[in-house]
Amino acid sequence: MDERRAVRFPRADLGEQLAAFAARWPAAAADRRGFAFAAPDGTRLRVPLAGPRLSPGEAAGDYLARLPGPSERQAVLLLQAGAAAIGYWDGDELVDHVAIRKYVVRGSGKAQGKHLRTRGKSRYGSRLRLQNWRRLLVAVNERLHSCWERFGAPERIFCGATVRTLGDLFAADPPPPFPRDAANLQRLPVHVHVPDFAELRTVRYWLEHGELELARA
Repeated sequence: MDERRAVRFPRADLGEQLAAFAARWPAAAADRRGFAFAAPDGTRLRVPLAGPRLSPGEAAGDYLARLPGPSERQAVLLLQAGAAAIGYWDGDELVDHVAIRKYVVRGSGKAQGKHLRTRGKSRYGSRLRLQNWRRLLVAVNERLHSCWERFGAPERIFCGATVRTLGDLFAADPPPPFPRDAANLQRLPVHVHVPDFAELRTVRYWLEHGELELARA
């Protein structure tokens, strides 16, 4: 039976970790999602996503030559029914953040917008919940526009939201200050809990750390 042992490391140690990995497996290349390098024995090195973006199929040595990479402005957007959190980093400095909450979840735990799409019109507090959902989307987009105007468009945007929620966000007025197919927009490949400042910091910590997953018999 195979077992795996994971070693987490900060972005500052990426060069050291990758140099050792590339020396042992010089033919290792990035996976098709551009998240990690994979060795023949199953060992994987996941790069910190806040570091230079990894190209699918890129050789470990080529990526190593690009480190540490330029300082970037990066935004993190977390969005769920009833809650959102936004953070804007200039390099390692958090220059702006906000957490927003609105009452949009029904007693059954289903978001009002989703309920109306799947069950038709509801009664009682449905109108208030739907209005609050729309207000939340507007507040998120207005804050994003404010960040873009004050600090400039970031080089990277990390987003933690479902496809349906993103659809609602881009349908809002105003829409986000970037297109849905923006090349610098990247979905977070991790589960996001209810957005607040603590969750924003947790997600940023994950983005700033990589992981070496060792395979052993």
